[in-house]
Amino acid sequence: MRFKKKIVSRIKQFREELELPQLELAKLVGVSRQTIYYLERGSYNPSLTISFKISEILKKPIHDIFYQEPVIKDILEGKSLAELREIAEIACINLEKLASLSEIDDEQLTKDFKEDTLIKIALELGIDFEDLFEKEAEN
Repeated sequence: MRFKKKIVSRIKQFREELELPQLELAKLVGVSRQTIYYLERGSYNPSLTISFKISEILKKPIHDIFYQEPVIKDILEGKSLAELREIAEIACINLEKLASLSEIDDEQLTKDFKEDTLIKIALELGIDFEDLFEKEAEN
């Protein structure tokens, strides 16, 4: 079993370090300011051409600008401590184990969690299991 992942951008952080306004970065890349805005919010994934241009302008490797993280990370971070305690109780796991879901890798996920526990967690989060986790392809 593996986490579903999303692409995260650090464009805003690196742009601000260079004191480069969105509009100026947009002009240098050859896109609209709105495109930079959506890239920074994570609402849009750029083409390779745009990614390489941004990398060159920000003077950072692409893998420092764009990376993947589990979808569940944002979901768990958006919950209150009381909500997380309730979810952990219903899933019959301790709070620390539930919180670890935002940081562990796919290999550790399979070692630490049974599928039925992950199904309970997804249900309590109000999200379809398939929107959080991918099953390994069977040979």
